[in-house]
Amino acid sequence: MTSTPLQFPSNESFSWLQPGAWRNPCIVHVTMVAQSRQPIFGTLIHDGTKAVVEKTPIGWVLVNQQRRMLELCPEIKILADKVMPDHHHIVIQVMHTMSRSIKEVVRGYMQGCKAEARKLGFVGNLYDAPPYYRVLTHKGQLKSMIEYVYANAERSWQRKQNPDLFRIHRQTEVCDLLFTSLGNHFLLDWPNRQLVEMSRSATDEQIEQLLQYTLTQAGNGAVTYTAAISKGEQLIARTIREQGFPLVVLLNNGFPENGSKQERFYKPGGVYFEACSKGQLLLLEPFEQTFLDASIRQATEQVLCSKAEAKHYSYTGISVESQRYRFVALNEIGRRIVER
Repeated sequence: MTSTPLQFPSNESFSWLQPGAWRNPCIVHVTMVAQSRQPIFGTLIHDGTKAVVEKTPIGWVLVNQQRRMLELCPEIKILADKVMPDHHHIVIQVMHTMSRSIKEVVRGYMQGCKAEARKLGFVGNLYDAPPYYRVLTHKGQLKSMIEYVYANAERSWQRKQNPDLFRIHRQTEVCDLLFTSLGNHFLLDWPNRQLVEMSRSATDEQIEQLLQYTLTQAGNGAVTYTAAISKGEQLIARTIREQGFPLVVLLNNGFPENGSKQERFYKPGGVYFEACSKGQLLLLEPFEQTFLDASIRQATEQVLCSKAEAKHYSYTGISVESQRYRFVALNEIGRRIVER
C-alpha cells in the first residue's frame, strides 16, 4: 500500500465541527498544560552540560500513554515530544486518513493520562484547559517545530537563570515616548547607535552595501535599531543577530495584552530567544500614544507625502491605525531614539 501524500490545511482557523476536520494526512504540534501550571510532570535541572527534566511518576505516565496512543491509532506517528515540569509537547504526523480526528485522538490520550494519574493518587484535573494545536502549513515549519520542542528544556533553563531579560516592562520611557519592552534595557544607554531603514524596492546590491556598512558600524560598537519590515531590513537584522551584535527591534503589536493569561508565560519566539538570553536583544513596542505623538505624526506624514510625490501621486492623509502608517512611524520613532 502506498502512503497518501501529505496535504496541509491552508490555515488554522477552521472549526473542529467541520466534517472530517484533521482526519486527513497532516502534521500537528500539540501543547498540553498542567492544571494551574503546577510542576506535576517533572523538575527542571541542569546536569552540567544541558538542561533536563527529571520526570515525576505522572511525567512517566505521559510518556507511557504515548505508546498506548500509537497502539490504538496506527495511522499516526510521533515526530517529537518533550515533557516539561508544567506542560508537554507532541508533534504528531497523520500518515493515513483516519476515522477520527486528531482532536479525538488527543482527547483519548489525555483521558488515559488522567486515569493513570488517578491510580497514582492524583486528585483533581490534570490539565488546565483544552490543548493548543498548531498545524503545519508551510515549508520549513516542521524543522522549527521539532527544534522548538527539543530545545524547550534549555530555553526554560535560560529564562530561569536570566529572569530580568525575559520580563515584560509596561512603562519604558525613551525620548519622552512610552513603550512596552523586553530584553536588555542597558542597550538603550549605548552611546553609539545606528538605524537600519531600507525601502521594500531596494535592489540586492543596495541591500548588500547597507549590510556591509551596518556590520562595520556594529563591529565598531554601534547598537543597531530596526523595525525589520522590508526584506533588506530583515536580512540585516538577522545577520546582526547571528553574528552576536546587539540589536534593538521596534515592534507593532508584538506582545500579549496587559493582564492577559499569555502575558505571564510570554517569551520571544524562535530566533530571538537565544539573543535575548545572551543580553544581545531589546524589543520595543510603542504605546498607542507614542504613535499619536505630535512630532512622530508630523515626521511620518512628511515621509508619506514625499513617497507619494516621488511617484507623482497626490497625497491624502491616512489613518494612524493603518499598517502603512505604523510601519513608517516605527522608523521615525527609531530615528528619534538613535539621534537623541
